[in-house]
This record gives sequence, C-alpha cells and structure tokens, in this order.
Amino acid sequence: MKLSTDTHPSIMHLPAIATMLYQRAQISLLPDADAQARIGLFVRYLRRKAERGLAIIYAVDTLHQKHTHSPARTMSLTLDEQALQGTQIHFTLEDVQNATVEVQPTGVLQVATLGLSLQAFPADNQLTALAASCDTTTGQPLFTALQEAAQIQLQDTTWQLVSAIAEPVRYKPGNRCVIRYHLILRHAQNEGEERDLTIFGKVYANATQADTVQFLQQQLYQEQAQQHRQPLLPRPLASIAALGLTFNEAVHPPTPSVSHADDPWARLRTGTRALQPAFERNKGGTIVRVLLPEEELVLTGQALARLHLSSVRPPQDTPRTGAKEAKRALERARLIANWNKPQAEQTLHLAQTLAQRLTASQPEQYRPAHGGFKASQLLFHSHRVFVVDFDGFCLADPALDVGYFLAYLRPSGLWYNKAGMRLWFEQAAHLFQRSYQEALAAAGMPQTTIDRILERARLYEAALLFKIATRRVNRLNSPRPHELTTMLSEVAACLTDSTRGNA
Repeated sequence: MKLSTDTHPSIMHLPAIATMLYQRAQISLLPDADAQARIGLFVRYLRRKAERGLAIIYAVDTLHQKHTHSPARTMSLTLDEQALQGTQIHFTLEDVQNATVEVQPTGVLQVATLGLSLQAFPADNQLTALAASCDTTTGQPLFTALQEAAQIQLQDTTWQLVSAIAEPVRYKPGNRCVIRYHLILRHAQNEGEERDLTIFGKVYANATQADTVQFLQQQLYQEQAQQHRQPLLPRPLASIAALGLTFNEAVHPPTPSVSHADDPWARLRTGTRALQPAFERNKGGTIVRVLLPEEELVLTGQALARLHLSSVRPPQDTPRTGAKEAKRALERARLIANWNKPQAEQTLHLAQTLAQRLTASQPEQYRPAHGGFKASQLLFHSHRVFVVDFDGFCLADPALDVGYFLAYLRPSGLWYNKAGMRLWFEQAAHLFQRSYQEALAAAGMPQTTIDRILERARLYEAALLFKIATRRVNRLNSPRPHELTTMLSEVAACLTDSTRGNA
C-alpha cells in the first residue's frame, strides 16, 4: 500500500486495507483458490446513507481471470458514519496497523476502534442463520426441511432426498438472502427412479418477518388457487422457523420443443428483460414503429388488479399511508439538493408540493398492496406472469403499486432523451393502466373509484422518481445534472397531471 502511515485513506484504498486485515486474522478470503493465486476485491455495490455509514460489497476472485457473480464469493465492508467525512476517512494507515482485529464467533472481523466491519460470505452478524441455511449436509435440519418441502411440491411423501446443493443468488448483507437449492430425489417404491428438483429459499435476519411473509403468501396463494385457475405467485412450501428460512416453489417453464425454440414464452424471462424497449427501424436507423411487449403489460395489469382485489389482509395497524411516502420523498429530495446545489431550489420546491398533496390524499379503502411492484419482481413464461418478493406486502392505497410500476417502467434512455424512449414509455404505460382498470371494472369496482386510483398514482409515481434519483447520491456517482433535470421534469409532469385529474 503506497501510503505514508499518517495518510487518511480514501474509499479507493479500502480493498487493500480489508485484505491486510484478513491476512492479520489468518483467514483466507477465498479458501478454494490455489495457494499461489493472487486474490482481488472488485466493487459490486456501494452505497452511503445518512446516519448508516458506508456499505460496500466486493466480489472476491483471483486476478486476471473471468470473474464470477455468485454471492457466495463476496465480502462486505461497512464503515460507521463517524469514520467518514465525504469520501475521506478519519482514521490513518497507522491507526489500521495498530488496531486490534476481533474475529467474532460468526466469522465477522470487527475493528471497533475504526468503526470497521468485514464479513466474507456466509459470515454475517445480523443474518446469523445464513451459514446454516447453506449447510445441506445430510442430517442437518435444512436437509430434512428440504425433503419435506420437495414432498409438498411433488405431492408424494415417498420421494426421499439424496443430495442437495445450496446456491445463493441474491444477497443483501445483514438483511436477507435468496438461495436456490438443487435437489436430487429418489423414489422409495420405484427402485432406480430419480429426479432433479429446484426449490427457492429465503433467509431473513428477522425470523418474525419470515413467518409473517410466509403466512400471508400462503393465504394469498390459497385464495388465488380457489378463485383463479392459475395463482399469481409461486407456491409457498414450508419454512424453518428457528432459522427464519422460507421455501417456495421455483417457477419453471416447460421444456421447449424445437419448433418453439424462438418463442419468448417458451423460456423463463425476468420482468426487467421482458419489459425492455424495442423498435423497428428502417435501413437508415430511423424508428418507424414502437414494439411493445403487449401481452406482458396486459398480464401485469391484470395481476396487479387481482392483488388489489384480494381479501387477504396484511397487518392493519400500520398501513402505508400517503403521509409516510411524503416524508420519504422529502428526505430524498434534501439528499439530492445537498448533492446538486444548482438544482437544489427546484428539487425542494417540487418535493414540498408533492408532500402536501400526498399527505392530503386519502384512498376510499386501503387494500392489499405489494409495496414494491416493479419489473424486477415479475417472472414471465407460458403466457403467465408470476409476482415474487412479497416482503413489503402491506395495506396501502392501491395507487402506490401503480405509481411504483410506472416510475420504474421508464427506460434509462429516457433520462438522456434517446430517440423513441418517450413514445415507448407512454404507450407501455397506457396499455398497462388500461389493462389494470379494465380488470378492476370487470370485478365491479366503480369507475369513479378506479379513476381516482389512477389520479393518485401520479403522486406516488413522482415520489418514486425521487427514489430513483437518489441512486447516484447513495452510490457516490457524479451528479449528472442533465439526468436530474429530466427526472425533475418527469416529477413536475406527474404533479401537473394529478392536478388536472382533481380539477
């Protein structure tokens, strides 16, 4: 490390500091690597939030080789807010060299005097059940629970689990981790008959949250199965209460035939992939037609309407109100204003106007809501849509989910005024909203109620645009004033439209 001992390191020096501390603790960051291999840390995620310090997730891999993207090969670093001043760090290299490194029972490295914490997967001080949730050794509680979950899915208790492999696929340190379990099962009565099965698990830092989410999903699935031929969410299977670990059926497309290999519905697609802008262009590259994912948008609107019409009731003592979203929007606007001084006045003015209208807005009825309804929470295959990740399932104004989806439906190219992006978004948004309101109307909801939901959705849409705008601030990216200008224009348009709707 080419720094003098009295130098205050920057964020750029943290990988070298982390590597040095692991060496002092005599812990390998990559146990399965060759002894002579050089190990590197590569930033996968960086975020700084007020009063919560700095959090960085590094991919841990050997140098000069193709990097993997598995959460199993990650190391997360957190630095207390008190240790930071902008992008500079209060302590010096000498402080690092003299600090005591404590290896906690979970495997986390703690340097209390520096406000520094390091944890290589699966070590996690808050998500303490993570290691056990990845231990598929025969005889462990996880092994038994996986067998029971598989038997529930297959509706046959004669299938016995032979082996299981845990593959983490999405990990938020200190909070939760989604794990894909690859199972091999053998039929107890038909000798030699085996089959592969995939089940998804999610382990939570808060075991009570795991129980609540799984219980509500089970209720919702049962209701959907009774009312509709095809439920809108994957089937909840089982859980291990002591670990805060839940299991759900994996969404599997049927094996595509050769003749249908080019059919997008013959394979599993995430919402972020399925809802991408597409255009037909002439030989000169000029856009001649917008290509919409029409069926996907129609199915999404119908699924959201079904969710809002559900009789399943999340906890009713803490509805997600407009006032709560107004408070969040103001907090985000202040963060943006501090980071973008030339646009601070406009940002704060829009946020204050939005907060007043959101606080005053009241739905006729709080309804079940996803709480984070956007493309990344959708899966498509076989002309079906599946909604996943019900961690934020709550009672709310249904306009929250509509606004959430529309805010995130905007393609990134829209912020840079790329050709066709505005037209694509407007047509996609119209088709989604039309499908949503037609499904509500078919269920008997009065048109005036539907219209008011869509009017209030513009306010929630504006609030979520502030959330999108904070990403550069939280990740310490450059401000990019042109991008923010476009985002603020979108917020202003939402406010104008909501005013027209109330006129």
